[in-house]
Order: sequence, then structure tokens, then C-alpha cells
Amino acid sequence: MTRLLTAGLAALVLAAGGGCGYRAARIGGEGSALADKTVHVDIFTNKSYRPNVEAVLTNSLIDEFVRREGSRAVEAGGDLTLSGAVVSYGTAAVSYTATDTVKEYRATVTVEATLRRSDSGQVLWKGSLSAYQDFPANDDLVLQQNSEEQAIAVICRRLARELTLRMSENF
Repeated sequence: MTRLLTAGLAALVLAAGGGCGYRAARIGGEGSALADKTVHVDIFTNKSYRPNVEAVLTNSLIDEFVRREGSRAVEAGGDLTLSGAVVSYGTAAVSYTATDTVKEYRATVTVEATLRRSDSGQVLWKGSLSAYQDFPANDDLVLQQNSEEQAIAVICRRLARELTLRMSENF
């Protein structure tokens, strides 16, 4: 019984001391534009007809920098400045019922982004990305709008993740 208790206690100590192996993802390896830098994320401009999508994207980008190691978002005066624009937003029907009623829509957001050194204005990365998310159609307009807003939030998180990954690639 004592051996079993000792073995169990030793396993518990090893598990607690060793951790679960989880680590936050690191932005930028050696040679990356983002490695150990502070980043100021400007509010993206909105060239689409959909209001507030630029704010959702900007917040998603800040959240992505907060979640990852290797660089951090600052309110002002960072080593780097990330700016850009929501170029387009659109929805289109993608599936129908047997009676030819819209069953699902697809929301698509396209963005352009530029990462610059704050001191010199030198462009370190520039690119354009697009992402989409399907959402259900609904006869209730409020539920329809809620589904569309949730789809936009998913798209913006996806774009933020992809933008930070592309900017952190060694080039």
C-alpha cells in the first residue's frame, strides 16, 4: 500500500512539475520581422459597405498578438506599425432547400495589410488576404443578422491568424 501511495504521489509531482506541454505559439523565429518587436495596430479603414467590420478585424489582430509570444501589441509608439483596409465584404447564397429557398449564405471579407518599421516607414511585409464563412439563412431578420455578425467574427479571427503567420515567416 505504501509503495502504491508513493508511486502515485511521485507521478503527481512529476505531472505537476513537468506541466502539460502547452505553450503559447511564438510569432516570428530568428530573422522574422516580428521577432521580439512591439507592434502598433492602426484601426483598419473600411472600403466596404458593411459597417464595423474594420473594428472587428482590428480587435482580432490585437487579440492575436496578445495570444502569441515573440511580439506584443502596444497602443502607440511600437517598433512596427500594422495598417490596412477592409477592401470588400460580400454575401452570396450557397445552398438552397428543395423548394428553392436559400438555406445558407457565405460571407467573404478581403483585406490588404502593410507592416512597416515605425522609425523609417520601411515596408517589411505587404499583402492581401481573403476568407469566408458560411452561415444559415433565417426568416427572422434579427437571427439572420446575428448569424452574419458571428460569421464576420469568425472570418476576422481567421484573417488575423493568417496575417500574423504570413508576417512572421522568415523572408
